Amino acid sequence: MIDILFVNPKEKGGFFERMPPLGLAYIAANLERYDYSVKIVDFEIEGKDLHYWLDKFQPKVLGISGTTHTRFESFRLAKQAKDFNKEIITIYGGVHATFTAFDTLKNIIEIDYVVRGEGEHTVLGLIDAFKTNKSIVGLTGITYRSDDGIKENPPAQRIKPLDSLPNPAYRLLDMNKYSLNMEFVNKKGISIITSRGCLAKCSFCSASRMFNHKVTTHSAKHVLDEIEFLFKNYGFEGLKIFDSTLTMHRSHINAICDEIMRRGLNFPWECEIRVGTVDQKILEKMKRAGCYYVNFGIESASQKVLNLMRKGFTVEQTEELLDLCNRVGIKTKVFFSFGHIGETIEDVEKTFLFIDKHEEQITTVASGAGVRIYPGTYLEEYACKNGLLPLNFKWSLPYNDKRLEQILQTKCVPLLIQPGLGFHELEKIALRIYSRRFSGWDGLKRGLGKITDKEKLKKLMQLSKIRFKRLFSKTK
Repeated sequence: MIDILFVNPKEKGGFFERMPPLGLAYIAANLERYDYSVKIVDFEIEGKDLHYWLDKFQPKVLGISGTTHTRFESFRLAKQAKDFNKEIITIYGGVHATFTAFDTLKNIIEIDYVVRGEGEHTVLGLIDAFKTNKSIVGLTGITYRSDDGIKENPPAQRIKPLDSLPNPAYRLLDMNKYSLNMEFVNKKGISIITSRGCLAKCSFCSASRMFNHKVTTHSAKHVLDEIEFLFKNYGFEGLKIFDSTLTMHRSHINAICDEIMRRGLNFPWECEIRVGTVDQKILEKMKRAGCYYVNFGIESASQKVLNLMRKGFTVEQTEELLDLCNRVGIKTKVFFSFGHIGETIEDVEKTFLFIDKHEEQITTVASGAGVRIYPGTYLEEYACKNGLLPLNFKWSLPYNDKRLEQILQTKCVPLLIQPGLGFHELEKIALRIYSRRFSGWDGLKRGLGKITDKEKLKKLMQLSKIRFKRLFSKTK
């Protein structure tokens, strides 16, 4: 019997890269520090069902992570646990859980507690309370049921400094089953996080609000110690840094680059940056330290749309950043999305023209038709106020819009469908995006590379359906 089993639900649809569930691994490591027995099962890589693991470990508590995309799978796991043994205490956490805690507990009876925000200290407090029968009335960061209804305790304080936490409990994961695709370099890659939070207030993002629009960082020494541990013990050779914005604090990125070079390390890495957070000097230093590829979101080439999504930068600044990256010799992966608040077909055309104009400067165009509505965002608030979500919509209740698969989106996360840029227009945009992506020799190779992946092949087949539908409609 163990104290707690953490589970990470499988994401269906192939929308995200497979990487270690670092949030659970951080929480597990903190619990082990206080002598609690912990296990982690990641259903992204494990084939056996939950019943097998419950029978094997006999946990007192089941900790369930999850995202908006996997919320129904998280709920299913909670139900399985209660069916196995109704005495198992179920805890649900993550960004999605943070902003849907009341709704979740009201409608998902198999979930006992929701942890909001950072989980390390809050989960430890809960497990201590279960062990000693202490009251949880004063425990910050939780929502729970009581005789008086659903109670939401005040939010927990942000964890500072991050170095006070132990490294993620990698040994509880089968690290041999994680290997990220390091584009353009033939290296075995892994993901890490060096900071938490984001200062930006983009209308469609819940991650920044999760951390109250503030950033906390690990020290450069801590970061490099963790990197060297991963390389030495698991054979990784490259790195994807999954901070919301690695360059948000100049002192942080400077210190990391300095520490890499001080240790004489030589490995390729990529990261997320943001328009307005870098200049030529810092990009040159990043390249000297091994950065070969940066990801950033431009989203739209319409200044009106950028302003409405609260991006906080200009189209001209995005062009300057593309120039800088090319001058320094760092490859770029640039994100564009269509369907934002107030966007029109004219705005869409501006973005496609921008992509064409800067074709030589953008290494990889990452784009999609439709903007997903996530809980806790301004976009969710806007959609509710303007009747762009069903009247009876609840995050915990079934949602299955099969139309969304037609534009290669997940059917369980609502999109912003608005007057002037409705589903019909988004379908045409999707066809335009993916026709570009799979055209020419490079596009053919990209398409052939997806045939062996069941979820990606399904998307290619859906794209073919869209194309035939359009061709048929033109001949009628």
